[in-house]
Amino acid sequence: MENDGAKYSLEQMQKEKYIDNNIFSNKEVSYLCNQWLLYIKKEQLLSLNTYNAYNIDLKYFLKFLNDHYGNIVSIKNLEDLTLRDFRSWLSSQKIKNNNLSPKSQARSKAAMKSFFKFLNKNNYIKNTAIFNLQPAKINKQIPRPLSFKEVIDVINISGEKNDWTGLRDKTLFTLIYAAGLRISEALQLNRIDVKNMDVIRITGKGGKIREIPLIESAKLAIEELLKVNDNTEMSSPLFLGLKGKRLSSRQVQKTIEKIRNRLSLPKTVTPHALRHSFATHLLEKGVDLRTLQELLGHSSLSTTQGYTAVSTQTIRKVHKLAHPRK
Repeated sequence: MENDGAKYSLEQMQKEKYIDNNIFSNKEVSYLCNQWLLYIKKEQLLSLNTYNAYNIDLKYFLKFLNDHYGNIVSIKNLEDLTLRDFRSWLSSQKIKNNNLSPKSQARSKAAMKSFFKFLNKNNYIKNTAIFNLQPAKINKQIPRPLSFKEVIDVINISGEKNDWTGLRDKTLFTLIYAAGLRISEALQLNRIDVKNMDVIRITGKGGKIREIPLIESAKLAIEELLKVNDNTEMSSPLFLGLKGKRLSSRQVQKTIEKIRNRLSLPKTVTPHALRHSFATHLLEKGVDLRTLQELLGHSSLSTTQGYTAVSTQTIRKVHKLAHPRK
């Protein structure tokens, strides 16, 4: 999945810390939960955002079972769950979490299917009822790319602050657009990862590593940023927050929100929109899908193909305006 869907915000994760597996389940079930979490983190190499979301999905599921059975969840409870029980769980998700988007609901279902697949495969329990749930229908929205002028406007405005944070933000947005990075990929970079580099190595979703060439504007921006704190250790984050720690994605989202309000851009303009724009603009310049797939770090070509609809829309518009016969 490209955007993993809806991810829980850091604030929501912090609010949910009070939910502990042991509150709703006995020691045996808690042990199995921890084994599964360890598996998806260490072996499946899920991204941190997806791992955290799956963790919360599991806790909500255990809370539902605790209420559903009226007792601490046991292994027998997991084995006795029927298709009707799983449907009740999904219904409770919609009622109690009515702000949960369809993508979040689909992800929650995927998380629990992964959990029960793990339990069955390792012979901890025998219950396959959840796999009879119908897949959720999600309307795939075509990403709205920015025009090249809009991209430049966003980058330029981000650099208007008088202090070093202006250069930081300008470099960040330049790099995201120039290399088509996910915001999480850009923020995980350390200074040593980009110093004197023509190509950067990115660790994407699932631990997949890819190499992306740096265009001249990105290299110049990075060089300027490195000079600002040239006494900083090379192992430290490339993009720092005001307190000297790694810049958070939430802070970046707030910055882009201010910029889009100033430019009267729609709410779809997020840091990720710069990545969408990178992909769409390359397609319009004739880059083939396989190459674009590698640059974006998509595991599936079908995810990359989602950008072709955007490009096709642009082509049709240009064709309609340019064709001599109306």
